Amino acid sequence: MIDLLDVATTTITAAGTPYCLPDQASNALATAKFWTQLVAIALAVVAVIMIGIGMFFSSRRGDGGEMLKGLGWWIGGVVLIAGAAQMVAVFITPPTNCI
Repeated sequence: MIDLLDVATTTITAAGTPYCLPDQASNALATAKFWTQLVAIALAVVAVIMIGIGMFFSSRRGDGGEMLKGLGWWIGGVVLIAGAAQMVAVFITPPTNCI
């Protein structure tokens, strides 16, 4: 009876542990996540530089407030990309406690 109970408990605990990805797949996920973040940061920097140049030329014409709308869209985009990156990181992070 005790042996049967011992087998049942070890099966339940073994089923709850995740299976680890191979090292190559884990490294590939980390590399893809790194490059995605790097490209997003680079695009955000280029976009804010373009908005700054646009604000410079708009202020000379007297309609500098119009470019503030672009700055608002930039802030919204950065928040959206940062939030999406964190949500994706939850799903593609490989488990650390392997079988």
